[in-house]
Parts: sequence; C-alpha cells; structure tokens
Amino acid sequence: MSTQSNKQDSSSNSSSSANDVAILLDLDNLVIGAKQINLSFDIKLVLDHIKKLTNGRIVLRHSYGDWRQDQQLMRDLATAGFVTQSAIRLNNFSKNLADMQIVVDTMETLLDGHQYSTYVLMTGDRDFTPLVQALRKRGKQVIGLGVRHTTSQSFASLCDQYIYYEEIVPTPQLSETEVEALLNNSLQQLLNTEEHVRASVLKQHMSDSSKGAFDKSHHAEGSFRKFLERYPHLVRVEQVETTIYVTRPEKKETQPTPLHVRYRRGLKKQRLRVVKRETRFTVIKDMIRHLTTSDQARWRELIDTLHEEYKSKEKKISKNAINAVFLLARRAQVIRTLKAKSLSTAPVLLELEGQKVVQDAIMRCDAAYVKGILELADEFDEEEAAVALYYEPQFARYLKTLIKNFERLGM
Repeated sequence: MSTQSNKQDSSSNSSSSANDVAILLDLDNLVIGAKQINLSFDIKLVLDHIKKLTNGRIVLRHSYGDWRQDQQLMRDLATAGFVTQSAIRLNNFSKNLADMQIVVDTMETLLDGHQYSTYVLMTGDRDFTPLVQALRKRGKQVIGLGVRHTTSQSFASLCDQYIYYEEIVPTPQLSETEVEALLNNSLQQLLNTEEHVRASVLKQHMSDSSKGAFDKSHHAEGSFRKFLERYPHLVRVEQVETTIYVTRPEKKETQPTPLHVRYRRGLKKQRLRVVKRETRFTVIKDMIRHLTTSDQARWRELIDTLHEEYKSKEKKISKNAINAVFLLARRAQVIRTLKAKSLSTAPVLLELEGQKVVQDAIMRCDAAYVKGILELADEFDEEEAAVALYYEPQFARYLKTLIKNFERLGM
C-alpha cells in the first residue's frame, strides 16, 4: 500500500514537473555581447519568448557574472525573479569561476529531486559543450540563447535548439526618409578622411548605426549594390576587380588637400590612426596603471576594462580610440604582446620601467607618429605635422626635439 502510494506520489511529481524549465544566464557572454552590437539586453523579452517556445513553467532562474557592469539590468533581473551569483572580472580566471558555478549549479539540479525537462543556457561559450552533452545524455532538452558574434557554432549545433538574441528583438521598419538619412550620415562619417571605402564597410556602418534596424528592413533585401544605385545623388559605386567601393558622386575638394590631412591619412594606412592629444594621454596613462598592477592583461579585456571605466566617468572615449592608442603604443615599443591565436586574446606586457614611465611612453608614442610621417612620400613640414598630431602649429618645436632624440628613444 505504501509502495503504491509512493509510486503515485512519484508519478504525480514527474507529471507536475514535466514542463518545468531551468534558466542559467551567463551575463559576461550574453550581455556584453549584446552591448558590442549596440543592443540593450531585455530579460522580459527573453522570458516571454522562452515561455512561448517551451509552453512550460520557468521554475529556476539563475544568473552569473559581474553585477557591477549594469545596475539597471541587475534590478530588471531581480524583478524577473533571478538570483544572481557574483563573479567580478579581475582576470581571466574570474571568467572561469563563473563558468564553473554554472556547471556545478546545473549538475546539482539533477540531484535535488526536482525534475527539469528543459534547460535554457543563455550563453554562446563553447566551454559549456560538455555540460550540454551531460544534460542530453540524461534525457533533458537543451535550448541555447546568445548573440551571434559571440556564439561558438559547435556549441550552438549541439543544443536541441539555439536562439540568436538579435532575431527575437523587435525592430521598427525604417521609412524611406530614415534610410536615406542613415545612408547619408554613414557616408559623411566614413568619407570624412577617405576618398572611398568598401561597400561592405558602409553596410556594416549602417547596420551598427541603426542598431540592426537596417538589416531587418526590406531595404537590405537583395543586392546592396542595387540598393546603393537607387541613390545616385548621394553615392557613386565603383568596382575594382572583385571589390566594390563607394565614393561621393562629385569630388568636393577643388583645392589641394592640406598637408596635415594627408599626414593623417598616411598614418591611418600604416595602422597609426591619430587620436586627439587629450584622449591618447588619458588612455596611455590608464593603460600603464593597469599593466603595472595586473599580472597579465589581455588585449581585448584591457580595452573593455578601460571603456567601462570611462563610461562610468562619462568620458566619451570609444573602444576604437582605445584600440588605436594600443596599436600606437605597441609600435612605439611601450608595450608588447605575446603570441596568441589573435590579437584580441594576446597577453599585453609593459616594456618600460622607471619613475617617468608615463612621460617616456607619451614621447615614444609621439615619436612613432613622427617617424610614420617621415616615411611618407610627402615633404616634411614641422608645423603641418604639429597640426596633424596636435591640431595646433605651436607644437612644431617639440616635434623637432623629438626627431633629435630618435636614437635615445630607440626609434
């Protein structure tokens, strides 16, 4: 009698949890990935989509990661019933710690007596591949959700179903007026210092500027070249071999391009984009501060860290500007990178030491710019070079001093 009762209870529990769902959210992977493509992360949107998809009851809601990155998001998660386990990113091990917490908590749910039929892993990290295999081996349905550019395809293909966050975000359709304004603004920004750019770069810029709205509009359907050809008053399409370029329909410059503009363009071709003085001084100083207090920092992680600091202090310094200063500092032998699969994951080491590290670093970076200008085919003019690098001609005397000290600086 007792055994039959237990069987009935067990059957009842199994039936009641047949559609129960457990959600585990990797904040660092998904939320940061969404920010990188200018999308805000809407947890309510995600939960509504999962409920419709599974037709189940979301019982467990856990999130893991650095709670400091977005206070509003933390409030939204708490309102949505999530329990957040903090794993503040101090180094690459902190990321591994959050991953381990997700794996341990997931495996514990298999032992706690509550049977979840579906696990939603909100991440695109391939490190979770063994976890997916373990869950599916136990008869669980695994749904993955992440941002396309941070998602490992091997991880996504192993899930029973994988959802790209970009595809569930509702996007308003752009009107004809709006798409023309978007095209014009993108052309102005890209052709500000360039005579022409690849059509693929223009398309990506329009996508980023519209936060993906252009990609989801009917304007993006079919050939991008045919789209551009509908606006001959804004853009001219040129094809060189297999590459398509865009430029303005008429050249606005009736007079020779100023020498300082040619200097900046020449430096950019050498991957030495000129960043304004105040910005590059700030980035150099903060880069050195982090490298002298951290055992090992990686290129992309250090860029992300500085960007978050500037954002919290309301300093408008973009990741592109930070990356440009890093490339300059590497050329100037202020920093060096160790071998890695890509530059973004390469460890960064400080090459300088002493009590005047920041001052020496700034001079070395300025000298790298000047050396790049001297390598150009154009004639060298100190005042024009000063305008190119400092936007003010009175720095010409300083540049002359730099040239005299090239040997001391190792340039």
